Order: sequence, then C-alpha cells, then structure tokens
Amino acid sequence: MIKKEAEKILTSSAKSQGVEDEFSVVFSNMPNCDFQCNSCFSVAKKLNTNPFELAQKIVNSIPSNEFFEFSVAKPAFINIKLTQIGLEKLGKEILNHKYLKKKEHIFIDYGGPNLGKAMHIGHMRSFNIGEALKRLYKKLGYKVTSDIFFGDWGMPLGLIMAMLEKEGTLEKYMSGELNLNIEVMNEAYPKASKLKDEDRFFKERAESLTLAFQNKQEPYYDFWKKLRDVSVKEAKKVCKLLDADFDLWNGESDAREYIDTVINIFKEKNLARESEGALVVDVAVEGEQIPLPKKTPDEVQRYDNPMPPLIIQKSNGGELYATSDIATIYYRNKFYHPDILHYLTDGRQTQRFTQIFRACKKAGISPANQQLWHTGFGTMNGKDGKAFKTRNGGNVGLLDLISMVQEKVEEKLKQNGTDYDNELKRIIANSAIKFADLSNVVEKDYVFDIDKFTSFEGKTGPYIQYTACRIKSILNKAGSFKENLSFYTPEQKAVVISMAKLQASYETAFNEKSLSSVCNALYDLAKNFSTFYNAERIISEQDLNKKFTKLTLLKLTLNEINSACDVLAIEVPEKM
Repeated sequence: MIKKEAEKILTSSAKSQGVEDEFSVVFSNMPNCDFQCNSCFSVAKKLNTNPFELAQKIVNSIPSNEFFEFSVAKPAFINIKLTQIGLEKLGKEILNHKYLKKKEHIFIDYGGPNLGKAMHIGHMRSFNIGEALKRLYKKLGYKVTSDIFFGDWGMPLGLIMAMLEKEGTLEKYMSGELNLNIEVMNEAYPKASKLKDEDRFFKERAESLTLAFQNKQEPYYDFWKKLRDVSVKEAKKVCKLLDADFDLWNGESDAREYIDTVINIFKEKNLARESEGALVVDVAVEGEQIPLPKKTPDEVQRYDNPMPPLIIQKSNGGELYATSDIATIYYRNKFYHPDILHYLTDGRQTQRFTQIFRACKKAGISPANQQLWHTGFGTMNGKDGKAFKTRNGGNVGLLDLISMVQEKVEEKLKQNGTDYDNELKRIIANSAIKFADLSNVVEKDYVFDIDKFTSFEGKTGPYIQYTACRIKSILNKAGSFKENLSFYTPEQKAVVISMAKLQASYETAFNEKSLSSVCNALYDLAKNFSTFYNAERIISEQDLNKKFTKLTLLKLTLNEINSACDVLAIEVPEKM
C-alpha cells in the first residue's frame, strides 16, 4: 500500500503540471533509494519534451510529505526514499497485511501420472510447481480445487494384464490367491512395454485386454479397479513425501462417460469433419495454416506456421487423449463451474492444449467468459546438461531421486554434527528439491546439482530453513517482549524492504505462473537478515527499546519466511 501511496503522490503532482498520465513505482536496487519511478521516459516521449526536465518539474511540485523523500537522478529517474515514519508505516503494513477474498474459482490440474508406471522426475516438477501454484492461489484469496487426474484408462494397465497372463499369474491375482502390490506392477510394466515392440501378438493381446476393461467386461474391469486402487494408494504415499495433496484423485476413467456427449456436440454444431476416416475439428485461426507454393503439382501441400486439426475420434472409432481431455473439461464445468481451468504439464504438450482449448471454445464446452490456462514446464537435467541419470546410468525414478537427495542430506547432517531422525532428513531433502526446482523460471530447463542444492549455505532450501531455525532459537531465548516498529539502522531497513518485496513477489508469481520471483525474494530476505544478524547484538542489547525493535524484526521476518515456505510447500523444522 505504501508503494501505491507514492504512485498516488506522483500522479497527483503530474496532474498539477498538466500531465494526465498515471505514474508507476517499483522497488529499487540503487543505493540510498528504496523505490523508483521510471515513467518520465515514456511520458516525455509522448509529450515530446525533455524527460529529465519533466522529472524535475514533477518532483519540485510535490508538497512536503512525512513518508517519502523524492529526488531526480539522470537521465530521468525519480528516486524515492522512505523517511523514518515511512519505514514504520511499511512495517505496520507488513505486520497487518491481509489478502482479500476473490470471487473467482480456479480449478488446477497437475501431477497426472499414468497408473501402472513408476513415477519419474518429470512428475516431480509437476507436483512441485502445481502444489506451489495451488497454495499461491489460496493465499491470494481464490477458491481453489485441485485434481491429480491420473492416466488410468489407457494401455499401460492392459500391458500389465497381458504380462501377468503371459507369466501365468493373472488369474491368481484376479482371484486374490496372489497378493497384488505396486512391486508386481512395477516389475510387469517395463517387461511388457519392451515386449510389445518385439511381439505384435503380445501387443494385440494387450490392446484387447485394454478394450475389455474399457468396455467394463468382467473379470477384467474388476481387476482394473484393483490395479487402480493399488496405484492410487502408492501415489498418495509419494505425494505425502513431497507434501503435495489434492482435493480430487480423479482420472481419465471419470470423464469417459462424457466422451460420446462431447463428440455429439461437435457433430451437432457442424464443427467436426471426416479426414481419412477419422473425425477432426479445425482449430487454426487466421494467420495459421497458410499454404506454401508447391514446387511441383505432385508435391505434398505444406503450410507456414501450421496448427493441425484436432483429432477427436480415430478411424476405427477409438478414443484419444484429446477427446478424454475435452470430456474432462465438460464434466468439470458440469459439476464444479470454475472460472479458470489451469493445466500444468510438460512443455511439449503446449500445442495439444492449444488445440483442445480452441476446440472447447468453438463448441461452447468452455463458456466464453471462462479462462483456460496451460503452463508447460521444462526438464530437469544433470550437470552435463543431459537428462538426469542415476549413478549407474539408468533413468531416474521419482522415489530414486528423493532417496538420493536424502542420502546427501544425511551426509551433511553428519558432517555438521547435527542430531537428526528420518523425518528431519525428509523435511530438509524436500526443501532442497523444491527450492531448486521452483527457483527456476517454470518454462526453462535447469541443471539439478545435488551437492549445491543440499548445501546449508547459498541460495538453497536448507539455507532458508536454517535461517528460520536460527530466528526461532533467538526468539525462544528472548521470551516475551513488547513489539516496536521503530526500525533505524540500514541493516534493519534492508530487512524490512526485503519483506515488502517478498509480499509483492506473490502477485508477480501469479502473473508469471512461476514461483521463481518468490524464491528470489525469499532468499534476499534471508540474506539481508543474515547481514543484520551479524552486524548487531540482539539478546545482549542493553537498550530495551532497541532490543524490542530487533526482536520485532525477527518476529516479522520469521512470519514472512514461514508464509513463503508454506506457499512453496516447504516445511520449517524446529531446529537443524
């Protein structure tokens, strides 16, 4: 609010000089300057006047103000420094800040593992980013519904059935004579996946078993339910390890009954056409699908910036993932009525979701006023820039990665002589994974360096946790105190400004659909707190007013760190 107050003062001053534009204020990284206004550059260009002279004119006409000191720096920056009263006002705003409830309902879809397959590091990114965005939306006052949305209706489960049948154990697992567990499924699927590429008869059998449970043919449909139950139970264990949770644990099977409905909608509205026996919907917009000149009459027609039509039904009448996704949007609107649908997947699915969203808008399956968002994330790579591998060169499963990081955290704790149990090890490892992941712009690939990200120093999750634990320890020693917001040293001021930047980062994260701004602001707060902590006495401070000021600063800092960590789904331990 204090930043908006500065904007209001500048805009009012500009209007007094005949300038009708709105002036914006941003945080500044310049020394002896807390905020700055860069608006004079664009406004002066529009008015065909000198930007530096315009800035001087505006600043010189500002009435005396108790919160800010305004000055002009070349070429045309308006620098804004908080007065002592302004700093106290900012501290009060940080202490009392509340987010207003929003009317909009956001339905967020993330996680999305295929049942029957062991989860891999790609799922980790989806869980981490999706969970943090869900928590961010809630913090900002939105109503939120989350759904993991399993891939539970496709061939992976048919392949498992086919492999168990080939090994002669399918009937025993169906009858309960043998105990079905996730290890059985994790062993059967890789073998089946490899065999289907080598043996077409095995592949055809897997396809027929898939069709059998999709048609609810017994005993295969009943066994599909057992496979699903075991997989969902295991997925919930993994989610708990990552501090991720969902309102709904639905999957493709929940949308299946609406597939015929949505296909008929496209047909009835004459939006679907036949192409080589398949049913497709044209989703290109003006400027796409521009035909390129053919060099010869027999040459295949090529297009500039092509957006291919969306296939909603195969030539054999079979279902596709796209059709299932459209049916899912249909039933989510039917039962939940969200204002915003947000999907989080691997970045390689961006075009598919563009097609799906356009098709839903054309058919009215998504109302005109509903927002459809897709966020595509990049990949996590090893130090060599290639796909992250295990020590023996194999593909990294999600549980493998968690185990590797926990082992490294255990090494660090032993080196530091810290008493620990498995829960503390999990909490610290979780922070290392999440902070490393979320610190990066969501669309970008990044390198996962276990040694770097598990360090208790630098820009890491454990460093943030350690900072919070240090504050907790001091506050516990101090006991009760009277809050005092009269911050006075440069180090204290830097911490207060860092807290304001952290609060402002949530809106940035919302706009960018990426948590990197929150991670950066959180690290800056921890770093500035460390500078303050090393520069000033706290517990041994003899002046009570100064001591209470410092303890108040610690309390505010801990509150903001806890709040940010909660958004990032990072737990802060009591000690470490």
